[in-house]
Amino acid sequence: MAARQSKNWPLPREGVIRPADGDASSLESYETAETLVVGTTHLYEDGQLRLIPMPTPDPKDPLNLPPWRKWFAIGAICFFGSLGLSAEIVIGALLPVFLLEYSGVDPRILNDVDFVARSGGDGMRLNPMSVVPPGVTPVPIGRIALLAAIPALGNGIASYFLVPLSVAVGRRPVLLFAAACAWAGGLWAGFSTSLKHHLAARAIQGLGVGAVEALIPLIVHDMVFIHQRNKAMSLVISTQGLVIIALGVAAPYIAANYSWRWLYYITSGFGILAWLLLIVGLPETRWKRSREELSGARIYPVPEGKQRPDLEPETYGPRTLWTDLGVFQFGLDWKGAGVSMLNTLRSTVFPAVVWCVLANSVFIIANQATQQILSFALLAQGWEFQWTGLSTVPFAVAGLMVFVFGGLVADRVSNAVTRWNNGAREPEHHLVNLVFPLLSGVAGCFVFGHAGDSNQHWAILLLGATLIIFGFLTTMTILNVFIIECYPMWAGPVLVNVSSLRLIIAFFFASQATVWIAERGLLSTFAIYAEIMLVLSLGIPGLFFFGKRLRQWTGGKVYGVRDRKRKEAGSP
Repeated sequence: MAARQSKNWPLPREGVIRPADGDASSLESYETAETLVVGTTHLYEDGQLRLIPMPTPDPKDPLNLPPWRKWFAIGAICFFGSLGLSAEIVIGALLPVFLLEYSGVDPRILNDVDFVARSGGDGMRLNPMSVVPPGVTPVPIGRIALLAAIPALGNGIASYFLVPLSVAVGRRPVLLFAAACAWAGGLWAGFSTSLKHHLAARAIQGLGVGAVEALIPLIVHDMVFIHQRNKAMSLVISTQGLVIIALGVAAPYIAANYSWRWLYYITSGFGILAWLLLIVGLPETRWKRSREELSGARIYPVPEGKQRPDLEPETYGPRTLWTDLGVFQFGLDWKGAGVSMLNTLRSTVFPAVVWCVLANSVFIIANQATQQILSFALLAQGWEFQWTGLSTVPFAVAGLMVFVFGGLVADRVSNAVTRWNNGAREPEHHLVNLVFPLLSGVAGCFVFGHAGDSNQHWAILLLGATLIIFGFLTTMTILNVFIIECYPMWAGPVLVNVSSLRLIIAFFFASQATVWIAERGLLSTFAIYAEIMLVLSLGIPGLFFFGKRLRQWTGGKVYGVRDRKRKEAGSP
């Protein structure tokens, strides 16, 4: 069947004929949608939950995948994403090991260093260079720190290329390429023979893991309806905590008693397994939808008593093995990739995007500062280096809390606000879910800062770290869902901005955290983070009440079939 093009969507999808292409009489047989601001939908109709975006009758539409197939794909994504990020984090936490390694000293001497004596019991006074024995010329700490910084910067930059490329060739081939870079970079790092090669390998690894920041949320957006997105996104984020603790606890022990190279061999081995699961479990999810479909308008006939159109394999073709396992099966769209890059620049200054970037950035900075100083504080309290991996316990606790409060509870709360709003769904309904994580982040900053400055018990330090990490991960989850719903037709561009800019900003500020702590003290530094969080929290009521007007100003309106007919005819 010849492809026909909707007037409000520049790119055709094979086999689609929209009602707007038919005659006037055919329009009346379709349910129409009122004129809506971009991002506004009607989630409930007569008390019944609606499916948004509205799926098509095409069996190849990713929204038509069976539920088990969707969640299997999301599970494979979770495994890859959590493994990749945890490999970055746990390796980045072993800077003392690499400082000794590249200074020509066996890292296993860390088990014999008396950190309490060298710090006087104060983690803020522990000089990282003190691990190097007298008479040894150490490698500059700035070069060693790049092992932790380069992957994070690579994550931020990668989205600017991976997301437009996924528009051009499809999500599946791009994610498989990124996953291959992640495990290949890890293997190269494990077999590297110099700091220079190690840094290059970490850059390749960071490029691959960068898919977690924007491409994976975009794939989740392609597969699930808006009332399921908090749960799906929180699952992606919360699984990171479980894998991080598994690797994080073992990392210092393995590095201090065996070799840090084994960490790369282990994570890359599991990375290959994750890559194979993606090959088998992740179908292509790129699918072009009009604004009406994204807003939930029933463009296609929906049988009475059902929520979605019946599948029409005889019209659109059946879903086949090639549909699930192939690549490039929906064609190439280089023009669309160029438009996506242009929209990324265009949406950078949208008020909601700017606020999401700033809110994410301050949490990332506070979290990275916590991770940088926590292990030193524990060492100063008498912990052996090989057991400092237990400092990742807050990630596991926070991860479980994220799935509950950022997923299950968040979906219930936002859906309840929508019902209270007579079934009309606004993206700003998700902002209610940010109150708790923001309070958690503020409280965590003060608890962690006070515990560090007054040399409180290590359990208080871990409590403060848990509150900060929970606030960070939950805020990231909810804001990803919020910004996608604000601009569903520009989901890729706005995700690129939010995910990339927050990491680039955090890279420059978080790298100065230890300097500020040394100059100002722990509590004063973290009090500044808490104050910034409180100031940014003013954006919640601001966007809740005025966000719709800002979306109308930046994104325009969505016209239903009947509205568009009147508009094209010149009627008001």
